[in-house]
Parts: sequence; structure tokens; C-alpha cells
Amino acid sequence: MNDTLFSLNGRIVPEREAVVPVTDRGFLYGDGLFETLHAYGRTPFLLDAHLDRLARGLDALAISGAPSRRKLARWVREAVAAAGFREANVRLTLTRGGGARGPSVRGPSTPFTVVTVTRYKRRPARDYTRGVRAILSRVRRQESGALAGFKTLAYLEQVFARREADAAGADEALLLNSAGLLCEGSASNLTLVRGGALRVPDPRLTGALPGTVQEFVVAQARRMGLPVAEAALGPWDLRDCDEAFLTGSMREVTPLVQVDDARIGNGKRGPVTQRLLEAYRKAVIRDV
Repeated sequence: MNDTLFSLNGRIVPEREAVVPVTDRGFLYGDGLFETLHAYGRTPFLLDAHLDRLARGLDALAISGAPSRRKLARWVREAVAAAGFREANVRLTLTRGGGARGPSVRGPSTPFTVVTVTRYKRRPARDYTRGVRAILSRVRRQESGALAGFKTLAYLEQVFARREADAAGADEALLLNSAGLLCEGSASNLTLVRGGALRVPDPRLTGALPGTVQEFVVAQARRMGLPVAEAALGPWDLRDCDEAFLTGSMREVTPLVQVDDARIGNGKRGPVTQRLLEAYRKAVIRDV
């Protein structure tokens, strides 16, 4: 059974043909962007939000000549439909393509697009009922760096952080920025809950990547009447909060119950996290 489908520039190809030219700037320099989506049935969830974030990144990296938003959406939907998986991890990768060697981006280039659809293996149910454990990584995000806030192919900081989590037997690694503020996970966004109010690390202060799922969940919380504030949060806030949870396309809303050796709240999934997870899953059902 084939668990992965590949689409290159809108054309579905067998795995042996799913190759990127060695002259591609994404391969050579990490000169590109990607988005990861969760497809439920044949519906890529929050596709518009992901394309919005991709468009902001394309503007920031000055990548011109990319396929139109409508075409990218069509390529993603066609790939998901062709795969036919009950649930899928969908990665949309867009590079500057071939072009000049070295840092300069002068001269013509043709962006290269890859859609990868992989059969999704659902996380254990206990992750959502009992919660997961994270560590504080030694990796620091540079909040004033040129890449802060964009989902580029330059992903080694996250790789290093996740390696620490794997070595510690933890589910995730939380990154601080250079000022020592809570930023994000290696592949997730972090939200704290105190007194029934959500507290989100402010991306403008931390350099965190604004998360599509986190933004969706925050909007749900506001509709429920829960207060939400973006703030400068430090590791000390982990000790003072009642609940915490991680969000991401593949994580959905996952309770975080321990960081290093310290429990979050009472060490169990909290009521606000539970409500938001239930609301998220109801939204998925409506969307599919």
C-alpha cells in the first residue's frame, strides 16, 4: 500500500520521479517556504489561512512568479483527492527554483512547487486525555532575525530542538528567544491558561511563527467569551498557569501537562483545554 503521493508543479508523479533539481535554490540554500496542513477526508483544513501565511512569506522573500493562489489551492485539493486517505499530512513546498549561484537572486528563476500527501497516523488518544510532556530547549530563537515569523526551509533550529526532546523522551521541545521569553515548540505553538484566560506568546516580541491552528483556536475562545491576551511570557509563567496546550495542524489541541520536571497546574488536562479541543473537532466535522 502506497502511503505517500507526490505532486510536482501540479502534476502527480510516481515516487521515482518525485525529484528536485540539484540546482534548485531551495535545496542549495533553503531559499523557499512550506506549509503543513491536516486533511480530513478529502478536505484540507484551514487551507485559506495557510495560503495567506505562504503569501506573506513570498512577499518577504521577494519570490516572484509563483503559481497563483487559486492554482496552488487547486493543486493541493487535487493531490489530496487523488491520494484518497481518510486523514493526511499535506506539505506544500515552494522554492525560488533554479537561478543564480550564491546569495544573489538577480536574474530569472522559476519557482518550483511540491505537494506531498502522506497517510496520517493519528496520535494516541492518551495524548489528548492525559496530556504530553515537553522540555525547555537550549536552542534560542532570534526574534529580530530576518527569518523570524516565516515558515522557511531553513529549519535546523527546530531540528536541533526536537533532537533534544527525543533524547529526553519528551513529546516536544519549547524554544525561548534570545531574551529568554517563551516562543514556541519545535513544531507547535504554545498557549497558557490562567484564571480562565488564554495567554499567548506575542509573535512581535518573541519571533514565533504565527500559527494557523493557534489563531483558529484563539478565535474560537473569543467566541466562547474567554479572554485572550498576547504577552511577553517567560518560563516562570509555566509554573504560575493553570493549564497549557500545544496547537498545530497535526497536533490539533494537545494538553501540555509537564515541562522538564515541573507539572503544569495539577498535571492533568484542564477544562478550558478540553472545551477548545472539543470545539476544534466539531469545527473539523462541519468543514469535512
